[in-house]
Amino acid sequence: MTAEKLKERLEESASKLRLVVNTLDSISSSSLHTDCIDEMRKFDTMAQNLVSVCGLIDAREYARQMLQELPSITDSTTNLVDYHRIQIPFNAARLLGFQSYLSTTWAVCDSIIPAISVLFFNYSDAKSRSSPPNLLNKLVKSNSIAYYNSFFLLKSYGWPIAVSYVIRNHFVHDGASNCGCDFFFGKEKVDEYKTSLKGWKFLEDQINQNHNQVKREYTRLTDTWPWHQDNLLRLLEICNDEMDEALICLVGWSVGMATLQASYLLERDFSLISPPSTSS
Repeated sequence: MTAEKLKERLEESASKLRLVVNTLDSISSSSLHTDCIDEMRKFDTMAQNLVSVCGLIDAREYARQMLQELPSITDSTTNLVDYHRIQIPFNAARLLGFQSYLSTTWAVCDSIIPAISVLFFNYSDAKSRSSPPNLLNKLVKSNSIAYYNSFFLLKSYGWPIAVSYVIRNHFVHDGASNCGCDFFFGKEKVDEYKTSLKGWKFLEDQINQNHNQVKREYTRLTDTWPWHQDNLLRLLEICNDEMDEALICLVGWSVGMATLQASYLLERDFSLISPPSTSS
């Protein structure tokens, strides 16, 4: 699982952003324009916002662990499970569990991207309330950010991100049901997380209709699609690991560029943050 790696990248990036602010504070009179100084000081808030996501990642992992345990704690004769001290059917607990896991997964994305959106969007797009930054629609599929950022995200991680996004929307907005057809194969414990044929068709149709720029081969995974039709949790774990890695890259690229820009700008005033040495 990539949760710890993502947390490490967030914490590491926050430290780099704070170093810029600390360096700036150590300069008694910078030659930079005051507007530049004010923007660099915002790196501290950016760092705080990145670190705050770590708790959300932990919550996501707890949701995933609950889904892992759900079949084993469900009574096979009654198909009931104890859920916060009340007995509820397995299929109800399954839906609530996946809604929690999918919601927190995308909340992680939707918290990281706005925190650093000014590093890869122009200001109006970064702060848009009507169309806020979104991993799939605004970064993977869009041409509104630096070409290589979008290109590498799309070609390396596009398909698993799209799969997770469509499933999230279906579970959170539709309750995993389409025209009376359940996404899952059955409602009993024995059915666990197997998807129905109609549910799988709905998933693929939604990707093809709404995200046709994203192709099945846009992934670093070596297994041929379809993946884990008999286990939705395993499918999402794979997709969400790929999403984590995409975020690890995006945060690293963006914060790395921003702190490098700052280091060169501050070079005249102070040399604590040193640009990387180049070999001759």
